[in-house]
Amino acid sequence: MDSPQESQFFLGDYIKSPNDLDLNKLKTLLTKRTTEQTQLDQKLNIIRQETQTVLADSRKKAYKEQTSLRELDTALQKTTSDLNEYDVKHNQQKNTDQHLLLNNLKNLENKLRTTEYAKSYIKALLVASELSTKSLNLVKKDPEAAIVPFRQLTKLRAHVKNQIDQEPQDGSYQNLVNQLEKSQHKLWKELNQVLENNFKDSLQSLNWPTPIRPPYGLQLRSKLEGFEKAFHHLLLLQKSLEPEDDKTEPPGEKKVEIPIPIAIMLQDLSLRFRFHFEGSKPTNRLDKPEWYLSHVKTTASSHLPFLVTTVQPIVDSAGLDQTPRISVKDFFIYGLQQDVARKLKKTIPRILNQPSWLSHTVHEVLEFDKSLENEFAYTPPRSSDKRSADVILDNPEWFGAWFAAERQFAQTRYDEIIQDRQAFEAEAEEEGEDIGSNGKSLGSGGGGDPRNIKGTKSSVKILNLIESVTEAYRLVPSLQQRFRFLVEIQLTLLGHYHQRIYSALDSFEALSLIRSVPVPGALPESVTGVMTATETGGTISALKRLYRWWASAYTIGEGIRDWSEDDFFLDMQYQVSQNPKEAQTVMDSLPAHENMFALSLSSNWETPSNSFFAEALNAFDMLSQRIEKLFVKIVAKEWATNAREYAKKDTWWQTSSEQLPGEISSELYVPLQGLRIACQFLYSTLPLSDYLSVYRSICEEIQEWYWRNIITQNQFSKQGSSQLEADMTLGIWKTGKQWVKKPENYTKRLKEATKLLTMTFDGEQDKDALASQAPFNLSYNVFMKYLADPKQQSVLQAELGKLGIEVLSYGQMRDVLRRRNDMLHNWN
Repeated sequence: MDSPQESQFFLGDYIKSPNDLDLNKLKTLLTKRTTEQTQLDQKLNIIRQETQTVLADSRKKAYKEQTSLRELDTALQKTTSDLNEYDVKHNQQKNTDQHLLLNNLKNLENKLRTTEYAKSYIKALLVASELSTKSLNLVKKDPEAAIVPFRQLTKLRAHVKNQIDQEPQDGSYQNLVNQLEKSQHKLWKELNQVLENNFKDSLQSLNWPTPIRPPYGLQLRSKLEGFEKAFHHLLLLQKSLEPEDDKTEPPGEKKVEIPIPIAIMLQDLSLRFRFHFEGSKPTNRLDKPEWYLSHVKTTASSHLPFLVTTVQPIVDSAGLDQTPRISVKDFFIYGLQQDVARKLKKTIPRILNQPSWLSHTVHEVLEFDKSLENEFAYTPPRSSDKRSADVILDNPEWFGAWFAAERQFAQTRYDEIIQDRQAFEAEAEEEGEDIGSNGKSLGSGGGGDPRNIKGTKSSVKILNLIESVTEAYRLVPSLQQRFRFLVEIQLTLLGHYHQRIYSALDSFEALSLIRSVPVPGALPESVTGVMTATETGGTISALKRLYRWWASAYTIGEGIRDWSEDDFFLDMQYQVSQNPKEAQTVMDSLPAHENMFALSLSSNWETPSNSFFAEALNAFDMLSQRIEKLFVKIVAKEWATNAREYAKKDTWWQTSSEQLPGEISSELYVPLQGLRIACQFLYSTLPLSDYLSVYRSICEEIQEWYWRNIITQNQFSKQGSSQLEADMTLGIWKTGKQWVKKPENYTKRLKEATKLLTMTFDGEQDKDALASQAPFNLSYNVFMKYLADPKQQSVLQAELGKLGIEVLSYGQMRDVLRRRNDMLHNWN
């Protein structure tokens, strides 16, 4: 046995019961198997010997034939060489027998070659004719069998063409290829005609193009079987063509060929489209592109169930080797789009001089392309295939006309907004409350501040205008075209609006804040001063005017922040960073003075650190900051004007036996009233964070005014110092508590100066001093020495820290202390 497994099988076959274990029987079986094995080995040896003999004979024969071939090749080469020598030798000797013999041999060779060619030519034509006849005889009875001879004819033509390409002959063989191609194309047309008629009959039985919706009844099911067979036969015929047979254009430029049966199904639909939208029907209107676009969508939607459930399985079962997979739905919609493209090519030239119609048409076509993708998951058969909108956008003249129309619309609308007399009036609450592009109300930056900023009518409308421009080109596929809209329209409009507010502020400052130089005979100060009630309506009127500009800039700034985070602009910014040349082309076409916000865009295309709107956002933020500074100037100027009598007050140095004052100076009521009204207006309109910034600056201006006009210009008695403290505590700071918790912290220098003027030194406690004023632990002389002695600064700082004096420098402390009357006798 060859293996234990074979032994096991053998024992299993012959020993099936205990009786089979008899020793004699086992010996008999073993002898039998041994004999069989010996016979097999003998046969194997015989076969091996015979094989070796045959192999040896074959080798000898092959060697012999190889030797013969070599001898023949040598003889051929020798004969060829002898003939060439003979030809050269005797060809020059004309009119000799040898020369005539050579000519006769050449003529015979040419005739023989011509005869062989004619034989092959006629044979190929006979085969082609036989295949054509066979195919035409079968096409009506068995269309699928009729396609087999056509495929054979196609392979014959390809074979002949390949032979000619590999072994170039004279031009005669090319005629054979041409004849075979003509035969092939003629047969294809005849077959296609028969199969098309069969398919059209099946469509007619289904009442096409009436929509067919599953599930199907029994009667319709039988008709669908005929439709499926006819559809399948056309696909097979189209598949039988060699790939190069329909390659009439260079790779990448070839027009998409719709499968033949789908193209036939589209014929009736295209005819209906022409009837309604390219003829004399009322539905053919230049200003109503949505009519034929919605018609195409409705057509696709009504036939989609039939295409997906019935037609697509037929295509899948046909075994068409095509990558990507043929999608009946996509080819069907692609065919419908050809009607739209044809319609647009006829319509656009007629509406170039109608900007509103042109713009409306482009918008509708862009939405149409988008809806095909969203509603039908449509993908063009090839990624390079054009969509409907590309018919317009790829034409430079047509796109230029549309772009010019959109730019003119935007500019005209902008002019209307700005020229409105109420352009900078507050927008109505229901309209102005939501002025952000993402639906957010533009409240303050102060966390939890419930106040919203009401944008002005112009700012809200400008935001809406720019967003409408975004919607106009959002669906444009070309990066360069979208970038052109951004730069030449949107950033330009923002630049114009910024310049409008900027110039208004310049005029405001020139007329309201620049004081004229007094000259002899000039107008009185009430006219040439900061402003007057008769000329400008007072401070509140000026603040309201500034606030409207501030609200406009603030509104635009918040809108720009939303756009900077919009996915559309972020995606476009990434595309620009990947394709900087596209954007640079647009920038190069712009005049240098055309757009102030576009100049910074080209600083670094490849790694942009800021958004497209960074420059515009920065400009409007700076505009808001400038207006906030004007708020401060207006309030400070009004304070200075109203506090003139207070500044002229000359009673700070006087002493009296009366009690310390318990109320503010009478001259301070008017400036405090003006300050309260102005600050209250700002508090009620500005966001909390912005108001606090403005209020801090106002307090700093008032503090500076006090330092310059009161503290450093007067001597103070105890009563005068107490009066100043009362003016601060009961006047400035008490008024400020309406808006902040600790207004005294906004004027720390003034607060500390008041402490120095009112505090008492060690050993000099006065019974009339304020109960809250604790004596200073150092005497006046020691204090002044410590101020001048750097070694004592640690002790001095500890004492000053107890009083909360942190801002004033040592020099300012000495200047303040000089103004105390009770210290004059100690001052050296």
